[in-house]
Amino acid sequence: MKYLIIVLALLVTGCTTTNKVSEQQAINQFTVSQNYPGLIEFYKKKVINDQNDWQAQQDLAQAYLSYGDLESADFYIQRVLSLSTKPSATAYFIKGQVLARNLDFNSALGKYQQAINKGLDSAEVYMQQGIALAQTKQYPKAIDSFNEARLRGYDDVSVKNNIAMVHIYQRDYQSAIDILLPLYEKDSSNETVNANLEISMLKQKKEKQGENSSLLTDTGSIDENADSSVVPSKSDVVSDDVEVTSISAEEFFTAQSVEQKSQTESVKKSAAKSKRTYHIQLGAYDTMAEALEKRNGLLSTQLPITIRPVELQNSETWYRLLSGNFASYRQAMSFAKQHQEILNPHEYFIQVTR
Repeated sequence: MKYLIIVLALLVTGCTTTNKVSEQQAINQFTVSQNYPGLIEFYKKKVINDQNDWQAQQDLAQAYLSYGDLESADFYIQRVLSLSTKPSATAYFIKGQVLARNLDFNSALGKYQQAINKGLDSAEVYMQQGIALAQTKQYPKAIDSFNEARLRGYDDVSVKNNIAMVHIYQRDYQSAIDILLPLYEKDSSNETVNANLEISMLKQKKEKQGENSSLLTDTGSIDENADSSVVPSKSDVVSDDVEVTSISAEEFFTAQSVEQKSQTESVKKSAAKSKRTYHIQLGAYDTMAEALEKRNGLLSTQLPITIRPVELQNSETWYRLLSGNFASYRQAMSFAKQHQEILNPHEYFIQVTR
């Protein structure tokens, strides 16, 4: 009988362990595949079985947050914070993220600090804290927080992008360009980095030449609490070859790391990058005759100027006046600086083509 009891105990323990392994495998499968509806249903069953299972409710709140259902996420995480005897540091972090998603950045900062005080020391909490600090115009603290995230292993591309965004908010466009340009030259597939770099260059050019002298027109300005976009005017002759990206303000601060790109996409982007060329564009005209007339007027500059036709999506053909043929933006910018006295009287910008 003694041996039978021992065998039964071992069988019960083995079943319990197997169930826990199966549950963890299911959670991992839902998480890796980003099957948040499945993850939500999984945790809801646990909550239904035990309404005092605070860990399940915290996990359910996180699943709702990942799925984008902020109201449900807030409902469950608030229950954890209000009713459980000892809320975890992660619970405060989740609450902070819900508040930040609802644009209550000041309250979010309070929750992030509570999470840190209770022992949460992850790169993610410092990254989110940095974003909230930037949105509340606490710029030096935001940069410090981003660097704390970097020290804890957050990927460099995201950290550098966010620090550059802080410089853009402070209208220090050159500092932003100095950070973003090397990232762009190493990998031009990151749309967030590309958008921030383009905004920095547009804003810097506007400041130097004045509101009425630039060919490139930005319909809005960088606004910490609203969506921003880069919208070119027709005079830019924007075709599929030109890198102009519209992106929301929230995405400015959530740059995708290089590691998040699939191998196939990276190969395609690298191939596209190798074919890019950079030019100084001095104008664009809807007839060849006008382009030739403008080109003849620029011959006195002694710059090498070519006319390149480009067909737009609406089947219109425009004619660009281009000077130079460079392998990188840095080379084109260096050329522009060397010929600054010649180029300054003319409206120009750096054009990217494939």
